Amino acid sequence: MKKVFKSKVDIALPILFMASSIPAFVIGIREKDWVVFAILIGTFGLVFYLLYDTNYTISKNNLKVHSGFIVNKNIAIADIKSVKKTDSILSAPASSLTDRIEVNYGIDKFIIISPLHKEDFVTELKKQNADILVEI
Repeated sequence: MKKVFKSKVDIALPILFMASSIPAFVIGIREKDWVVFAILIGTFGLVFYLLYDTNYTISKNNLKVHSGFIVNKNIAIADIKSVKKTDSILSAPASSLTDRIEVNYGIDKFIIISPLHKEDFVTELKKQNADILVEI
């Protein structure tokens, strides 16, 4: 059975991105530079695509982390050692800045993600690997 968990999206991320684009928008209007608008629209599309196409799929023995065309990582659930809350702001396939978890697997490997329903996500992982240490 396969379960897909959407990434939590902090409203601050799209707002921050849009606010930081205001100077380019103003310059584009003032200079009547349509190239700036084309770049802004393309960038908006890419950012929103990545924000809303980030998910985590748990299937038999596997956790798949997907974020657009940028991240497509498979992790064996048997290799997962721990899942813990993190405040790290490292770049990650997580659409939330404040509600993240770190999944430690293998030898010194980890990935930071932000499932919308963390408890359900962890419960599904624990069904397949009861040895996972949970600190959320």
